[in-house]
Amino acid sequence: MEIVMFEEQLLVQLPDTFKEMERERMENRYPYEERPQIILEDEASRRFCTFSLMKTQKLSENQLEYAVKEVCWVVAGLYPGSLLDAPRLAYCEGAVCGWFSFRVTGIEEELFHVMYILPVNGCMMLGTAGCALGDAEGKEQAMNIIKSLQLCKKKFSFEVRRKELYYKR
Repeated sequence: MEIVMFEEQLLVQLPDTFKEMERERMENRYPYEERPQIILEDEASRRFCTFSLMKTQKLSENQLEYAVKEVCWVVAGLYPGSLLDAPRLAYCEGAVCGWFSFRVTGIEEELFHVMYILPVNGCMMLGTAGCALGDAEGKEQAMNIIKSLQLCKKKFSFEVRRKELYYKR
């Protein structure tokens, strides 16, 4: 299924089995005040993905490599010895995305996490995708989620009428 988010700025392809995480599960899995803005999961396979557009954190494509290395450094500091894939770049549909992977101890088992960063109209979009550490198909699905990310260019057309400026969508 195709999901468009953040006021039609970002598009992602997800399996039809992904749904919005239930409130109680969300509070247990993300027990802090600032949760990701969008949290989706396939409850049966225990796979998940999140998306957060940080409008106050500016990011351009030429800052991406540095930003993903810094975020990775922070995560590796929180979870020493957890890094699986060092920071790298992936080419999505008309965009470049920085990502790395790490493992963490989950409630029931060890989890594989991919964290990805993408500049969306000059702001940082931070996302995660994950599954059980031993779920090879889930790891491939997480990478496919990253590869499917697509920036949606807003199309603006302006017309001047009676000395007023109008915005058309």
